[in-house]
Amino acid sequence: MSGPDLEPIPFIAASPEEAVAQIRARLGPDAVVLHVRPLKAPGLARLWQKPMIEVMACRPQPAPAPAPAPSLAPDLSGAVAGMRQELDEIRQQMDLNNSGWRVAPLLQKTGLLPLHVKHILDHIKSSHGENPPASLAGEIALVRAQLEKSWRPVPPCKPQSLHALIGPAGSGKTTALCKWLAQASLVDGRLARVWRLDGLTANTAESLSVYCEILNIPHDRAWHDGSGTISEDIGFIDLPGVDWRNPSAIQELAVQVRRYGAPGLHLVLNGAYDISVLLAQVRAFSILPIDDLIITHLDEDSHWGKLWNLALDGGHAIRHLSAGHNIPGEFWDATADRILARQFPRA
Repeated sequence: MSGPDLEPIPFIAASPEEAVAQIRARLGPDAVVLHVRPLKAPGLARLWQKPMIEVMACRPQPAPAPAPAPSLAPDLSGAVAGMRQELDEIRQQMDLNNSGWRVAPLLQKTGLLPLHVKHILDHIKSSHGENPPASLAGEIALVRAQLEKSWRPVPPCKPQSLHALIGPAGSGKTTALCKWLAQASLVDGRLARVWRLDGLTANTAESLSVYCEILNIPHDRAWHDGSGTISEDIGFIDLPGVDWRNPSAIQELAVQVRRYGAPGLHLVLNGAYDISVLLAQVRAFSILPIDDLIITHLDEDSHWGKLWNLALDGGHAIRHLSAGHNIPGEFWDATADRILARQFPRA
């Protein structure tokens, strides 16, 4: 069924009862009321005229033909796959707990996933043997050595390098940029420049502009037309956070980043989040040529061992670690020793 009566029609009346009578006379007893609002008389007329109401109504849409019952096969197959994964994780955890290595549950407590604990122990057993050392300290020493071998170092920044910090909203990108900027300009004495650019949403990080004013560092709100080369020693591009669950938003970000040449691309993640969320965010941004990771908010979580999951599974090196909101503040080069010292504090 089609026609003008399927479109919303306004009815003006002095009372709800009058409006209902008009609607039924025009559209029938099954009409649907969409909206009601009062109408005030214009100007001084409101002093003596009674207020009216406007009611938007239309005929009901014809009922659609019943859709065929969906096949249960996709849902069942997804459920079965999820159950198998859960069973595999439970089996791995049980195997680890029964392996005789006391360090296995300790590694999981510090944040490592069972898959990576098993991977680390398999490497250790291949050289040390199946039987663990006599003491837990001996096991930890072997684990530390194996994790240090697995660490992915990041290359030093090139001269006159441009860096773009990207990531989900709330990851602390702008704070991390300010900390890095402070180190580059105040500690290393490098000439710097900053671009605070809009994306799909406006970049409202006014604090970045204020901080650049304090440091007397030039900053721009628009990108210059060029190949991405800069005359300063180092440049930073700050972009708004992106909804990592929205593939089209990340696609648009990838298109935008290409306009800046080939900047170093640093994915900033909130280290206080659960490791499953962090790994999902890395996968979501993997369509971009990510150079490395910057992990923030580490003052909010003591389980630094979970960072190894990113280093071992995420496919990207970690460049910087950040804690707190103070600028300049706690902002370090990421190293295996720094994570291990927090993961296994010495007595």
